[in-house]
Amino acid sequence: MAGCIYGSGSRRNSSCRNAPPRAGVSWERVMTLLFNADNEKELQHVGRLLQLGGVVAIPTETVYGLAADASNVKAIQRVYEAKNRPADHPSIVHIGRVGQLTDWAVEIPDAAYQLAEAFWPGPLTLLLQRHPHVSPLVTGGGYGIGVRLPAQRHTRKILSDFNLAVIAPSANMHQQLSPVTAAQVMQQLDGRIDAVLDGGRCDVGIESTIVDVREGTPRILRPGLISAEQIAKVLGVEVETPVRHRVSVAGNQARHYQPRTPLEWYQVGAVLTDNDVVLVREPLSELGGRQIALGGDPEAYAHELYHTLYELDQQGLARILVAPLPQDPAWLPLTNRLERAVTA
Repeated sequence: MAGCIYGSGSRRNSSCRNAPPRAGVSWERVMTLLFNADNEKELQHVGRLLQLGGVVAIPTETVYGLAADASNVKAIQRVYEAKNRPADHPSIVHIGRVGQLTDWAVEIPDAAYQLAEAFWPGPLTLLLQRHPHVSPLVTGGGYGIGVRLPAQRHTRKILSDFNLAVIAPSANMHQQLSPVTAAQVMQQLDGRIDAVLDGGRCDVGIESTIVDVREGTPRILRPGLISAEQIAKVLGVEVETPVRHRVSVAGNQARHYQPRTPLEWYQVGAVLTDNDVVLVREPLSELGGRQIALGGDPEAYAHELYHTLYELDQQGLARILVAPLPQDPAWLPLTNRLERAVTA
């Protein structure tokens, strides 16, 4: 495991593991290593590090996740400490092959396997009944467990080669922006985790769809780019999309995904300063140079959203404003993220 060191710097070794933490800091500050996912030796090293109880930020097709062996309670605790994440907030278990489902869930319905065949590997999380051996720390104390098989090839190879399953909540401080590059992970977590696996920028850009298939009508509990319509087509049944629910799942907090810069909804005619910027789908003539167009369709917009918010957060702006999105089911995942991110 990496040793204790103060400062940034990656790809270094240190032997000062027993150095005392700074005042008021309960976690042990470590030297965060940076690994290249395209280097096979470094990829295998990350797999061994996870096996040994390490905490590593890994790329997925959605966002970077903060990974730890899902069967190692101490490693899971380190993830929560590094993120300042509440212990009652559940994590999603990421597996490397469908056959691992029975290691983590019981009473798995046929619908789960149908959806796995249709959408895995990919950005769909199945909410199932957790296996009795699974630590309640994984599920936030609940009996449901979210499981998915990520599509990012480097991460999937590690999980498959090492027969691993990992928790992988977004690799950021709790409630802050989810990172989509290794550099963004380092901005928030350098010195708090053992390593970051750099697999490039995430393709999707927002978190996975979570669908509850435990009993009765399937319900989408966190919208993502895999839609209710797509799921219904596979299952041949209606899929519910409640606006609000009380099921404890990842990302279901009133405030989440927030940049440091104040984020507000933009209203036509609002008075803007030179230190404001407006995020839009496509350019609006009345905004001139004070706008950034993210894309006219949900996939393009999702790919750019967190990345753009991270970039703007470095510019010392007074405000970031967001033009409202269409009232269309395809845009629901983006509206969901932004409603949790706005500060006014």
